[in-house]
Amino acid sequence: MKYKKYYGVLKIAILMIVLFGMIQHRSPQINEKVAAKGVTVHASEKHISEKEEGLDDKMRVIKNDKIRMLELGQNEEGTLDERFLKVDGNVLRDKAGFGQIVQLRGTNVGGWQVMEAWMCPTNAPDQKSAIATLRERFGEEKAEELIKIYEKAWWQEDDFDNVKGLNFNVLRLPISYLNLQDEEGKLREDTLATYDWFVEECAKRDIYVILDLHAAPGSQNGRDHSGDISGSVLFTDKAAQDLTISLWVQLAEHYKGNPTIAGYGLLNEPEGNEEERAPWGEVQLPFFDRLYQAIRAVDSDHIIIFNAIWEPTNMPNPSQYGWENVMYEYHFYGWDGIDNVVTQRSFIDSKVENNRRAGHNVPVLVGEFTMFEKLPSWEYALQVFNEQGWSWTTWTYKTVGMGSWGIFNSSSSETPKVDIYHDEADVIAEKWSKVTTKDSFTKNQYIHDLLRVMADEYAGSKNNRKWFQNFEYDGKIHLRTGTDADAELVSSKETYTSKEESQVIKLTVTGAEKMPTVTSRNVCVPPMIRNSVNAIGMQYLILHTYARQGNNALYVTLVDGTGATWSQYTMAEAMPVAYKWEKLFLDLKDAKVDLSNLIEIRIGVNKPGTYYFDDIYFATSYTDPLPEETEAIMQEDSGSPGIITDWESVPKSSVEATSMEENLKQTDRIMRLAAIGSVVAILVSCIGWITLSRKRKRSKNK
Repeated sequence: MKYKKYYGVLKIAILMIVLFGMIQHRSPQINEKVAAKGVTVHASEKHISEKEEGLDDKMRVIKNDKIRMLELGQNEEGTLDERFLKVDGNVLRDKAGFGQIVQLRGTNVGGWQVMEAWMCPTNAPDQKSAIATLRERFGEEKAEELIKIYEKAWWQEDDFDNVKGLNFNVLRLPISYLNLQDEEGKLREDTLATYDWFVEECAKRDIYVILDLHAAPGSQNGRDHSGDISGSVLFTDKAAQDLTISLWVQLAEHYKGNPTIAGYGLLNEPEGNEEERAPWGEVQLPFFDRLYQAIRAVDSDHIIIFNAIWEPTNMPNPSQYGWENVMYEYHFYGWDGIDNVVTQRSFIDSKVENNRRAGHNVPVLVGEFTMFEKLPSWEYALQVFNEQGWSWTTWTYKTVGMGSWGIFNSSSSETPKVDIYHDEADVIAEKWSKVTTKDSFTKNQYIHDLLRVMADEYAGSKNNRKWFQNFEYDGKIHLRTGTDADAELVSSKETYTSKEESQVIKLTVTGAEKMPTVTSRNVCVPPMIRNSVNAIGMQYLILHTYARQGNNALYVTLVDGTGATWSQYTMAEAMPVAYKWEKLFLDLKDAKVDLSNLIEIRIGVNKPGTYYFDDIYFATSYTDPLPEETEAIMQEDSGSPGIITDWESVPKSSVEATSMEENLKQTDRIMRLAAIGSVVAILVSCIGWITLSRKRKRSKNK
């Protein structure tokens, strides 16, 4: 045929325009709905702009650093390693104070060099008694051998890897004069070699070390964690003071210039004896100054850390003593209301206010803290620390039988306590050899996951997360309710909170208080956009809730594509607070349904009343932020449809939505019209192009 050669071009053009018409049909809807949720389709552009902004910030820092170096007359190359930390106002910077801001986030090594009976496998009242008793029973050499068995088991190379896996960049290392100084006051070579090994292993992993003198000669507080409960004489006994000063001078001479050492924590919780604790500071601060001056005589570069008892307002302005390159350390233990999230949050708020009132222009280290058992308390505290720019180290890395106190925990049956008074040497050796983390300790999973994200602000956003429902896509939400319940979609403004306005579920439960079932006292929620959601690899189902009835767990049922159900209460570690939007979570590790094909989530409650729900998603950590999935991604990952087999006599949906069939028909009609229009357009274009070509050919032949 005369125009046969144009058929291939014509076919390709038709296909391209049909595809273009389909995309034009979908794109406005996608962008409109995604924009309504505050998410951009062009995520890559956002990341690029953020990266460029970060580079601009870095260039500004470099430029400012050069100006500051010239002002101070320093060599731009410097004499200290790039990782070396120094103080700049109330922040820490690497490159000896001229580089990037560094916020230290990590944990304490805990009972490695200073055993404490409440959290370690020993019944010794203090370290001094343990050493004396073992020496008296077995001789000095055997006693040393037993203690070394414990130390080598308690902290191993795997533990450094665990710390790195938590995204931590610092370890606070409590040390003791009892195993560091010999009778003449010199540093023991074997103990110093152990510290060197510790520092070298940290350096390999870019982890800083804070040397923290937990147990000083004469005891700085008379507590068990000072190694000596017989009393505190440090601030009155010249011999004890001289030994303490000698210890620090020798350590400073040994570690000066070492970039892995973040700083020297001079004295842990230096309360003094009963008479010296109030008013605090009269005997402590002058001795602080003596220590400072002695260390500065041999090491002018490392940060010196002063531990307050207990508030910032107890500490002097550093200029009063001429202290430079110093950091102030505080310990936060809110013993009142340890299971009360509101009380714990107020406690942390009070610390921020006290620091503001003190007005010290120095960096802050929260050297020890725990927020006990409630994850909302932990999350709040760490968010505050990070926002304030405070460095922090939890107490502590591992414990025996102490729950949330340790990131890793062991039971007394796995690591039995040593009876230093009656156990034979071989029994002690056998018990203490079992205290390896990898063999006898397990993760405190919820706190471990939370800390891993809070130590790195980018970690949570990089974790796998997936929406189930956020109630913002009109026409795609088809709720059903069980007996004794009614549900509707309302504005979040009904909750009278500062939450950004959005569409949320309002569930009203009636009748007497009783346990929900899979078909009663609940609202049934389908996935957003998808037919089903694949939650394989996710560890948590996160639900945001607001209740007027106080702290109540939710009874959540997961339904998979076969109609199988699995129900469980949300975890007690994250109970909600009345009249606040809070996060709850369900641990998925024991779920008895097909997590790859979840078609419905049912949220039920025991007590009658009014409840609100929003933002239901799957995550790797309790602290992971909301997912950033777009509608386009959800449609590509549409999932498999399923059936519900256990719902025969259920009230009709209280929220009527356009049926899936009607949506599909409408989409099909629009796509057909787009395709027909595209074909007509291409035919007209091709005919015009062919006619024009023929005219040109005739004109050429003439």
